[in-house]
Amino acid sequence: MAYLEKNQEYVIYKFLQRYDYDAVLDVLEEAEIEDGDLYYLLESCKYSVNFDFDKALKSVNKMSERMIQKREIRNLITNLNNLKLGEPEDILSELIENIKIQIVNEEYIDFLGRLYRLKEALFKYIFVSTKESKNYKVCMHGYMVSKKNILYTLKKKYNIYNGNLIHAVTVYTNRHVKNTKRMEKVLNILNSERLENLIKIRNESPVGHGFKGVSKEDIEHIYGNPMEVTKDLVKACELLDIGIKMDKYDHINDIAIQLIGSYTKYQRGDGVSE
Repeated sequence: MAYLEKNQEYVIYKFLQRYDYDAVLDVLEEAEIEDGDLYYLLESCKYSVNFDFDKALKSVNKMSERMIQKREIRNLITNLNNLKLGEPEDILSELIENIKIQIVNEEYIDFLGRLYRLKEALFKYIFVSTKESKNYKVCMHGYMVSKKNILYTLKKKYNIYNGNLIHAVTVYTNRHVKNTKRMEKVLNILNSERLENLIKIRNESPVGHGFKGVSKEDIEHIYGNPMEVTKDLVKACELLDIGIKMDKYDHINDIAIQLIGSYTKYQRGDGVSE
């Protein structure tokens, strides 16, 4: 059986703190650990943070039967299946987790890109969930939530002519959705001046239409601590009755750290294993 040296274990912990699963796998492979529960779990994370849920699920299913029977892994398998199916709670939770990872890694341009995608996804959800009957099950994949379909429906059925999905759905909501305090709060969060200003600097960046860089200070000047953005978005989801599951990758990292223990074999000065 291959083992991790103490310095390798330390490096893995550091990479896990940054959710850098590619780098962790490199360390494991360097230690000739290229299979087993730890490897497959982190390989799954490598795929899922890049929204490749098919491969993520295949990796988890390679884990030992003993691990697959654990509640945490069964929950992970359910989550990955739901992500493949486009379940709103799982998709939006994953997006929020992804935003958090971008903040931790100080990847602020990507953070703004994910932020815009999440805002747009929430407006798609608002439109489809309010247009259809109460029993309609919203799926975040497919034609119903496509920008093309939503803009076409808004134009043909509601006479709303606006090529910007967020603005068009806002008009639709103000005109055709029952005005409740909850929906008012949702729109206040999503269309707040602070969030709009973040979207503006996103538009000027390489993930938008320009080449301007983005710093933490830029975001703090507009919104304060970047993590406050995620808190507000979670609040908007909750107001829409979308249950957001937080800290998915922190929980997985905890499992990984437990598994690392079976790969450690430290030597004392006398050459005897501890």
